[in-house]
Amino acid sequence: MTDRHPARILQDLVNGHVAPRCLHVIAEFGVADALGERPETASVLAARTGLDAGALDRMLRLLAAYGVFAREGDAYVHTPVSRHLRSDHPQSLRSFARTMGSPIFWKGFTELAHAARTGKPATDWAGILAHFAQHPDEGRMFNEAMAGKSIAAVPAVLEAYDFSAFGTIADIGGGRGHLLRAILERVPGAQGILFELPQVIEDAAREGIPRTQLVAGDFFVDPLPAADAYLLMEIIHDWGDDDAARILAAVRRAAPTHARVLIVETLVPDSPGPGFAKTLDVIMLAITGGRERTPAEFETLLAGAGLRLERVIRTPSHYSIVEATVA
Repeated sequence: MTDRHPARILQDLVNGHVAPRCLHVIAEFGVADALGERPETASVLAARTGLDAGALDRMLRLLAAYGVFAREGDAYVHTPVSRHLRSDHPQSLRSFARTMGSPIFWKGFTELAHAARTGKPATDWAGILAHFAQHPDEGRMFNEAMAGKSIAAVPAVLEAYDFSAFGTIADIGGGRGHLLRAILERVPGAQGILFELPQVIEDAAREGIPRTQLVAGDFFVDPLPAADAYLLMEIIHDWGDDDAARILAAVRRAAPTHARVLIVETLVPDSPGPGFAKTLDVIMLAITGGRERTPAEFETLLAGAGLRLERVIRTPSHYSIVEATVA
């Protein structure tokens, strides 16, 4: 419950997009990179980034009210939050902010009425992937965004689940293999398989992942490799039920009878009130045509693909691990 006036609540919600849009722009122009360890005025930062000094000052003033940068006199300094917008931060979210504010993604929100009428985004996930194929720089930025977003969650996943029982772990759609790499570091006796689209495998090959076979393919078309465990982190939520079932059925066809399927996603709780999962669910509606799911919805989806839900494991992050076996 809240004692805030109902009209004020609505006003804040109606204008809730303003600060995020400022964040997108600040990330796009590398303002956090332009700010070093000493305070700098908006004029100096604007000169370094090619922005208008007055406009930048007003946007930074708003973001500073949320703890993204801090204002000291007429200058700005970094905060722990704004440092995550630097490209050189080990848990950088600059690419994530740029991606969420990019035209191909933001279009989903400007045309959210289309999704409300049809249940489908103006440009679905297949269309976005086709766009990335034609604009590889944006595709690479997206891969960096997904890796950066998930890096903070990797320790939580490793803390919540013991991977030591698996000899071979296949990461399906795992980007550059950031989670797989961390698992293999934790389990030195295991071998890895990264299954991804060809352009993503090219990026992963440049970085290299020890003890890992890189397999290029499309999980809607190409057979998946055999493994003891299948890892799918934020893959199923990109797709509607029909396509999600196709992905899981492909895993089921490849999986030996002893294999485990580990789906790492944000689950929708049954409890009322705001929460990240409910926000992310609408992001999926607007951008990919996918959805976040409850444990019960996952159980139904898995059963339709010939898999059996064994348990749901909560992690210290907002992610949960949905563990399934071959039915």
